Order: sequence, then structure tokens, then C-alpha cells
Amino acid sequence: MLAITISWIAISVVFLSMGDILASLYNRLCKQNEQYGLTDTFLLGMCFTLIPLSIASFWLPSNHYVLLALLVTCVVYWITRKNHFLVVFRKIRSSFAHLSLLQSAIFIIPIISLMIAIIWQVGVFDSLLYHQQNIRWNEEFAVVPGLGNIEHRYSFNSNYLLLSAIFSLRAIFGEGVYSLQVLVLIAVICWTIKEIIQSGYEIKRILLLLIITGYIFTFGYSLAATSTDAIPNIVSLYLIAKLLLYPDSPGDKKLFFVIIPIALFTFKLTIIPLGLISLYILVQLARNKGYRTALLLAFIPVVILVLWFIRNVITSGYLIFPLHEIDIFTVDWKIPAFVAIEEKDFIFSCGIRALNDVIWQIVHPELNSFDGIYRWGMNLIFIAPTLLSPVVVVYSLIKKRYLHKNVYFVYIILLAVIGLWYWGGPDPRFIGGILFAVIYYICYLLFATREEKLYPKAGTILTAAFALLMGYWAVSRSIKFYNMFDLKTPKANSRPVSNILIRQYPYRELLKSLTLYTDEFLPYKLDNGAIIYISKSPEIPDGRFVCFESPFPCTVLQADAPGKYQDISSVTTRGKSLQDGFRPK
Repeated sequence: MLAITISWIAISVVFLSMGDILASLYNRLCKQNEQYGLTDTFLLGMCFTLIPLSIASFWLPSNHYVLLALLVTCVVYWITRKNHFLVVFRKIRSSFAHLSLLQSAIFIIPIISLMIAIIWQVGVFDSLLYHQQNIRWNEEFAVVPGLGNIEHRYSFNSNYLLLSAIFSLRAIFGEGVYSLQVLVLIAVICWTIKEIIQSGYEIKRILLLLIITGYIFTFGYSLAATSTDAIPNIVSLYLIAKLLLYPDSPGDKKLFFVIIPIALFTFKLTIIPLGLISLYILVQLARNKGYRTALLLAFIPVVILVLWFIRNVITSGYLIFPLHEIDIFTVDWKIPAFVAIEEKDFIFSCGIRALNDVIWQIVHPELNSFDGIYRWGMNLIFIAPTLLSPVVVVYSLIKKRYLHKNVYFVYIILLAVIGLWYWGGPDPRFIGGILFAVIYYICYLLFATREEKLYPKAGTILTAAFALLMGYWAVSRSIKFYNMFDLKTPKANSRPVSNILIRQYPYRELLKSLTLYTDEFLPYKLDNGAIIYISKSPEIPDGRFVCFESPFPCTVLQADAPGKYQDISSVTTRGKSLQDGFRPK
């Protein structure tokens, strides 16, 4: 818990400071006066941090030294703007000072609950195979030419993995702390609770908290492991909710609604249609001859994209991997085209298989148990709202003409994201946030009225129930893990349970507690004499081989992994060190 706490403090200081720097620069250069709350500032800072971090990654490893440099920069910024800091601090203090004891508990309990829940890391295959290793590559080296030849999934180059590298705190705790996506979720939850309380418990905001609860308990498994899906999903749901609750906000908060959607694209390709929000704002500015503001607003996300594209080319040889159709660079480290083709087909086929499984389980429900009913309901949520939405939209167009036009613009965006998702690989986890945003969109249309409806008693009960549910989930999950992995019985070479007070309990340690862990990593000498380890350690008994976060560097053989298309034996080094990179033989 100590490691998570320190990590969250570091992330908060950096993101809130960088977000404030960005907003202040924008307001000064464009003569604007856009004001942002904590959550918006936090997310702006997350995106703005990508610029110096990406630039530094061309020459330096993204590790604790970069984090220290960012923290020093943030401290210097607040010292030079002491009066501004005091104003911000007083606003934050005053907003919490008006909370009752119950309301304070409703904020605090979910935060502590999520901290407890993510102590126990889960065995998500992608996380164990390449996410944790990719974070290590980011920590140990500057961006490596042809890194995707070792493991082609490294070339997805999600900016989530780059950000996670500087906040892993490995230098302090000896292993990675993976908590970034959960802090983003906490920021959104706190904003939602604040909206409910400040609105006087307005119905549409209460419904949003219920939708977020549904998302947590559907995709909560991704929170306790590294996940390139979690942040795009959480933030996209937040974006849609803000657009619905504040339809005029694209005009009032242009910086936020231009930068965030485009920056999310560098976390997950499927989210790219959210960029229609950014495009809409820029077009409106151009029409109103706000060219200076439009140019600066366009410049910042373009810089984030260009830096991401450059990192893509360095790791894979492609502008965007695995889009082999965009093949405009000739470099010796380029991943062979057949690997990109195979991976693109694999992503699509996996998505189709996942969607077919969802449809099959809806059509063939197992309603003779609670688990069967729960699974059927969850699967129905992925499909039914999208099919139902046209009917609700037409009804609203006829009966609720007072709704803002941007409400229907949101629907176009949702359909665009779902359309791209279906075309590119319709696995529900890729756009879980959007799928729940569709549910919220339907609820919003159905419950929208000319006058906002307030339900103080029901709202108080539901928000308190949410806090209690989160607390119960954290405790029951811990008890479940304690019993499932027999943590009450100490095993040789396994970590004491009391260590959770210091750091997270990795999935590998859980396997050790059940004496199911296989410690088999074979050294493989590369052409330049460097050693890379070949994993023979399965995620579960008789399961797929994974690398965990150590030993480093590590990969698996093509013969051992059906989804690996290029074997280590077909790769050679480009120089004397691993930093020089890799290329196909």
C-alpha cells in the first residue's frame, strides 16, 4: 500500500502541475480564460507530460531520473507562481470544507477500496507476456530501433506503457508499481460524486455513477494489472458524460476537448473517432476567424502524434503498427511485412471470436444459476443498447426538441467508434468505456427534461451504497485471493502476506503460494554476446508461456506461442549493445 500511495502522489503532482502549466500557457498565448477543475487538469497534464517524456525517450531511458526531473520542474513552477498556487489550494480546500462527514466518507471509501483491490495483481496474459517487459524496456533504454523484432507487440507502442515506466518506482521497491489506470478511474469517480452532490442529487448524474459502477464490475480485472485498454475506456466514458451534461462545454473548454481525444489515440487506436470532437472545435474556430487559437490548439496534439509516430517508426519501421498498408519508410530494422499482416488478421479474428461468443451466450443463456444470469446480463449489455439506441434517438428528436444539438453529435461519435471497432476487431474490452457510454446516452435521453429533477434522499442512499459496495468488493476480493491462493500457509521462497503493506502482491507470488510457479528461463546468446531469456514459465499449469517483469530482457519462442510470427533465431543485433537495436536476418 505504501508503494501505491507514493506512486499516486507522484502521478498527481506531475499531472496536476503539467496540466496547470498547459492551461496557463494556453490562456496567456491565446488570451483565453478557460478554467479547469482537478479532474480535467489531471487529464490535461497526463497528455501534456507525453511531450517532454517522448522527446527525452529518444536519448534517455524513461525511469526514475526522468520522474525526478519532472518533479523538480513542477516544484520550481509552483515556487515561481506562489500566489497562483495559494489560490488553487484555497479553492480545493474550500470545496472539501463544505462536505458533511457522510459525503467525505463517500469520497474516501472508494479510493481506499481501489487501493486495496489492486494490491492483488491478476494474471492477465498480455500483461504477463509483454506489457511488463515493455515497461522494463522503456525504463532501461531509450527507444530501441527494431525492438518489435524481439516481440512484435512492443510495436503497438501504447503511451500508457511509456507513462507507466516513469511511475513504476522500481528503483525504490525493486519491482514495478502498476497503478496509473486506477488513479485515472479515481479521478473520474470523484468528479462524478462531486457533480452529484453539487447538483443537489440530479438524476442524470446519479445514473452516471451507476453506469461507472457497471463498468468497474465488468472490466475490473484490467485494473489490477497493466492494461492498455483501461485509460482510453475510462476517459472516453468521462468525455461522453461531460458532453452530455454540459453540451456547451466544447466552446467553453476548447483546450480540453481538442487535446484529450487526439492524445487518447496514442493509447488505443480504436478510439480515433473521438477526434471528431477536436475537429468540430477547430472548424468552428476557423469559421469564427479564431485562427491563432485554432493553430495553437492544433499544434499541441499534433506534436503528441508526431512524437508517437516517430517512436513507432523507430520500434517497428511502420508509421502505425500493424497497419502494413502505410509502408513509407525504408529502414534496416523494419519488422517483416508478413508479421504485420498476420497480427492485423489475428486482432480481427480474435475480436470476431469474442463477439461471436457474446452473441452465442445471449442466444443460449444458462439461467439456472446466479453466475449464468450475471454472464447473460453482461453479454446483453454489450449488444442491446447499441441496437436499441436508434429508437430512443428518434423518440427524443420528436418528443424532446429542447435538447442541445451537441447531444446528437455525441451519438454520431459513438456510432463512429463502434463502427471502427467492428471493422478492426470487435472485442468488447477494446471499447468497454464506449459501450457503457452508449448505455448512459440512452439513460440520458430517457431521463432528460426541461427542468432538472433532484432526488436528494435517493441520491444520498445510492451514493452511500456505492461507497459501501466498493468497500465490500475490496474486502471480499482480498479474502477470496487469500483463500484461493492459500496465503495463510507460508511456502518456501514465497513472499509474506504482510508485505502488502509495502508493495503490491504480484501474480507470480500468488502462483508460488500454490506451488504452481515454474521458474524456467533459458539464456539465449545474441550475435553481439548479449543475453536474452527464453521463458518456459506458464501463466497457469500447462498454460501459455509468459515473461513476467523479470528476468529482463525476456521473450518466448515462436514454437511455444501460436501468436508469435518471428522467432528470436531469425533476428540479429544492429550493434554492440541492446540499445543499438535489432533487425531481421
